[in-house]
Amino acid sequence: MHPHRGLFRPGMSLGSTLGRARIDLHYHRQCNTGATVVPAMSARRLRHPPPRPTRAWAGDPPTLHAAARKRLLDAAVRCITRDGMVGGNIAAVAAEAGVSRPTVYRYFADQRALVEETLLHAGRDLTERLGARLRRLGAPAEMAVETVRFVLREIPREPVLGAMWSEAVLDASAVAMITRRPVIDWSRDAVKDLVRAAGWSAEAADEAVEVMLRMLLSLLAAPEPRRSDAALRAFLMRRLVPSLGLATPGRSSSR
Repeated sequence: MHPHRGLFRPGMSLGSTLGRARIDLHYHRQCNTGATVVPAMSARRLRHPPPRPTRAWAGDPPTLHAAARKRLLDAAVRCITRDGMVGGNIAAVAAEAGVSRPTVYRYFADQRALVEETLLHAGRDLTERLGARLRRLGAPAEMAVETVRFVLREIPREPVLGAMWSEAVLDASAVAMITRRPVIDWSRDAVKDLVRAAGWSAEAADEAVEVMLRMLLSLLAAPEPRRSDAALRAFLMRRLVPSLGLATPGRSSSR
């Protein structure tokens, strides 16, 4: 007869009673088979408790929707800077920001939306510097040439934008992203001084921005032949400016 009879005794908790029941059940099974009796707990009781989840937003949750988006975009910038475009995935950004993946989806519809917004977020400083340069120029043709020349030189120096353009050279989906509506709108705003000086309509400005983006992608993807700064300016004045419907110096424009 088993020595442990009457599992529940006064003063015992229900939890300890159930745990003891598992031990006794194992004991009886071992006795019936003639095996050596070694009381054992169930696997559930042997497991280490799971680690407690970290506090969301590192314990400092933003109070405004815009602030939360900015925190997530800053996290995405850090991920891409560290790991390249592969680091700009939902799971990595969520971990970097200290939130769950559903939290990221609350602010961005999908990964493509997150990456697009991250690129625009990372390019703010570049657009400000470009705008300052364009405001020092007068002729629309000169502004268009300077836009492509300046961005072509600066993008490889920008961790996030440089990663995106490098990826775009190899990835057709990344190439398609470059001329999507959010990027067109952002780029048009970046060259608003050129748009105003050229007198372009909204439709004409969209087409001009698309042409400049495609020229940039081509020059980044296939940099040969290498040109000096002066030679690049001359090349863009001959080939880019007419395609934008702008007049080269000394000629009238056709808008």
